[in-house]
Amino acid sequence: MSATKAHLSPNNITQLNVLLQPANHALITKTSDPDKYKSCIARWSSAAIKEAGAVLVPETMEAVQIAVKFASQNNIDLAVRGGGHSTSASSSTDGGLLIDLGRSSKFTQVTVDQSKKHLHVGGGAIWGQVDDAGFAAGLATVGGTVADTGVGGLTLGGGYGFLSGKLGLTIDNLVSVTLVTANGDSLTVNKDENAELFWALRGAGHNFGVAVEFVLQGHAYGTGPAEEREAGGADGGQAYAGMLIFSPDKLDPVITLMNKMYGVGGTVGTSGAGGFAFARPPPMGGAVVIICPVIWHGDEASGRAAFQELIDLGPIVEDVKMIDYPGINRLFQFAPQIRASMKGLTFTLPMRNEFAQQVLASYTKFTDSVQDASDSLVLFELFDPTVVDAKATNTDMAFSNRGHHFNGMAGSVWQKEENDQTCRLWGREVAALFQQELEQNRGAASTTVVPNNTDAVMMYGNYEQSHDRARSVFGANYERLQKLKAQYDPTNVFNKQFRIEPQA
Repeated sequence: MSATKAHLSPNNITQLNVLLQPANHALITKTSDPDKYKSCIARWSSAAIKEAGAVLVPETMEAVQIAVKFASQNNIDLAVRGGGHSTSASSSTDGGLLIDLGRSSKFTQVTVDQSKKHLHVGGGAIWGQVDDAGFAAGLATVGGTVADTGVGGLTLGGGYGFLSGKLGLTIDNLVSVTLVTANGDSLTVNKDENAELFWALRGAGHNFGVAVEFVLQGHAYGTGPAEEREAGGADGGQAYAGMLIFSPDKLDPVITLMNKMYGVGGTVGTSGAGGFAFARPPPMGGAVVIICPVIWHGDEASGRAAFQELIDLGPIVEDVKMIDYPGINRLFQFAPQIRASMKGLTFTLPMRNEFAQQVLASYTKFTDSVQDASDSLVLFELFDPTVVDAKATNTDMAFSNRGHHFNGMAGSVWQKEENDQTCRLWGREVAALFQQELEQNRGAASTTVVPNNTDAVMMYGNYEQSHDRARSVFGANYERLQKLKAQYDPTNVFNKQFRIEPQA
């Protein structure tokens, strides 16, 4: 096991400031600049805030290298913040050194190389910036499903998005990474340079360094001849997208249609995405409803045809229309500074109506009993996973979760600190329901029409906040990752998310 990491001492802060001075940088502390310090340690979930010993907002590669090398040599606890969206505090440090890429002007830039359709993305950028820059150039790539999620965290953990049905995972569209490793070196990492490390970064990247830049492959979206639009899209870079909201009594027919639309040979195909969620949106007066996102990478006529059966169920709200591509990832937005916890879920199709009703009952009981948790939700994400499955095997990259199964999330959202334990416990209870159902389905393989990739770990790390489960997340790839960890980070400087123990 790696030694416990140390806090920054006053002497450490003085020493590091001296080293940073030639690079025209200085650390931010609670006393040197209280307001800026407070903004740097703020997180999307206030339950993930920790008080760093000092913060570096880097504007040069040299500053990042100096800081990482100092933390490594002095056994200082190190955290890196991009979007700050993690609810597990993996981008925070209690008393250590925080490198805040998300507050940097340099490392939040997004530029486009139109000749190669490449998006050059700073390690501190968020997906909304990538969507906007790509849209302006007629391009799109696989990003998150929420615009204010950080590019770095999602990419290094694999990356599912609303374009995964067409283009695979974010890591399937990752061309190159510029990485600062534990010894302070800056490496270009791609299929030709440092190829073994590139294998590791695509799924386990949080363990190997500070990713200061990503190069992502863009794809034509809504521009040029229809047959050359790799990502689809209607003219002008638009999509048919929005929400259908149903009352809970429609759950059984909704599930029947989800099985038909997204199961093997489903009617939606690779151009659509969606799923459903249990929620209590304020515009509905806090009533429990079923929200069905509708995403169609094409025109309104074909999109409406693909989702017509769902529309015909009679939603209480129908708000689906043609929107610019960046608007897709802004359909699900939560205000920052709430208290939140995410628990990853995995499920297969066909889904049993009885199981869906069981989850709905759990959600309703929880949000009825915890008054300030009404913004919580249970999310079931659906798209055709055929392309994700075909892009690579579960050993071609460190990411080990490809298969014909789907991701979900129990998102606990609350306000009062006194409810922390209750709300987190509910997420674990929902996860237990999903795990039980998954095991029952595996035991009844002869009765299901959905194939399953048997070597998949059935756990999406970016949604799983229990970071002591590295072996479970990386599966058969764990031992290979241990050897690379021993080579690039033998003292476990980068240990915040699914920590891999070095083993030469």
